[in-house]
Amino acid sequence: MWVLIAQGIVFAIGAIRGPQFTPYAAIFRTVVRPRLNGEVPTEDVRPPQFAQSVGLLFALLGIAGSVTHLPLVFIIAVSFALAAAFLNVAFNFCLGCEIYLLLLRLK
Repeated sequence: MWVLIAQGIVFAIGAIRGPQFTPYAAIFRTVVRPRLNGEVPTEDVRPPQFAQSVGLLFALLGIAGSVTHLPLVFIIAVSFALAAAFLNVAFNFCLGCEIYLLLLRLK
């Protein structure tokens, strides 16, 4: 549960201030980006920020499930979050970003 709480804090930072202020972004700026050649493409911050909000929602559900001794809620919430993270890492497919764009189209 402590890992979920730590990730929830990262999601909260990303959802409130933007993903560029998360610890992962700081690691990217200081360690990865200097090693890249050429320009690094940037994107609109709103879809990833929405995705951070969705991640925060699942983290909060998982934490609530753990605290209230509802393991099924914990397992389902963490499973959804891990599935979305896997899609992002393995296929460069940000599920939260796509949901944001879909919601924009529906407006």
